[in-house]
Amino acid sequence: MKKIVALLLSAIMTFMFILPGIAFEDGADAAKKRLAFRDDGKFTILQVADIQDDALLSNLAKQSIRNAVEKSKPDLIMLTGDNIAGYSCGTKGLAKAALKAVMDLFEDIGVPVAAVFGNHDDDNTPYTKLEQIEQYETYSCYVGEKGVVCEASAGKNKTMNAGTYNLPIYDSEGSDKVAYNLWCIDSGNYNPDDTYGGYGYVMPEQVKWYVETSNALKAANGGNPVPSIAFQHIAPPQIFKALKEVDKNTEGAVSHGGKYYTLPDGVDRSTNWLLEAPCPPELNFEPGYAEIDAMLEQGDVKAVFYGHDHINHYIVPYEGIDLVSSAGITFHSYNDDHRGFRVITLDKNNTDSYDSYYLSATDLLENGSTMDKISLGFKNFIDAIVNFFKGIWDKISNG
Repeated sequence: MKKIVALLLSAIMTFMFILPGIAFEDGADAAKKRLAFRDDGKFTILQVADIQDDALLSNLAKQSIRNAVEKSKPDLIMLTGDNIAGYSCGTKGLAKAALKAVMDLFEDIGVPVAAVFGNHDDDNTPYTKLEQIEQYETYSCYVGEKGVVCEASAGKNKTMNAGTYNLPIYDSEGSDKVAYNLWCIDSGNYNPDDTYGGYGYVMPEQVKWYVETSNALKAANGGNPVPSIAFQHIAPPQIFKALKEVDKNTEGAVSHGGKYYTLPDGVDRSTNWLLEAPCPPELNFEPGYAEIDAMLEQGDVKAVFYGHDHINHYIVPYEGIDLVSSAGITFHSYNDDHRGFRVITLDKNNTDSYDSYYLSATDLLENGSTMDKISLGFKNFIDAIVNFFKGIWDKISNG
């Protein structure tokens, strides 16, 4: 029965996707907008992590995104992976429809959008990353690129990283001076090597490209590194060097690999929270460390922003680079009242730092329209019923 419903939904969504094909052609022909600092010297980025919805993007997700854009007034919207839930889109038609729902929303909003892939974008769907990039590029709001494409294989297992590129931010609208740079990196999906397993990693070809491009930007900048931040989906493994290892019984500690961790001393716990263990590449997999090591050597990256761990939201320093986890926005996958957005503001007059704050999706909806409140209340009601019966089942299962 589930297969029949899925096939019917796929056929409907495929038809809906084909209908606006002419509009897609218009978007594809549009010139990409250059990114530049505003007249006040600032540039604001809205990070949207882990939308991770199915072919029918929820109204709660749509309205929370609209409210976040209205509140933050960004110059760029950065999607940091799991932009769709490939595992809930078993056919190409459903995956296309899911991505269409996301990008139609942003096209209507009218703010430039860039994206990187997460582990779920092409997870159990025949719609490949390269095909998804082609769809992204049909939208006039999209400023991303195909960029670096590379593969890794181990035995019969193969994985592809695609869509690694950089976005320069110019000093002003009419200037050709690159005042800042954004690295957009595909951190992969899953490690093809069964010896290690776990999540994906930034491959050697991507690291090589980063170093070469960083050096080219430096040379064009009079020999000085161009200040940069990076966006990807999966946390780098260095996060467990940056967190504080603690005793098992420490309040609020999360466990990983038989060890226990909290946020390090000095991190404000009122604006930062670690509610689940980060999920980087397997810690014994040495190639997973190469990306951050290269960034430290190049000296241009101030912070690496990622999602993936839906309920975490923190800024943790690591040897001069901030490792920044941002809460997920998903209303489809797991989360709680910590779902939300990160707003990042760059200042061309002070490129050694950046400002960042959290926008709660729940607060945005509660302070929104009456329909927002009704939709959120209905979802909370359904969640309460599900959790009630889940609790009963857990008690039965555990005797």
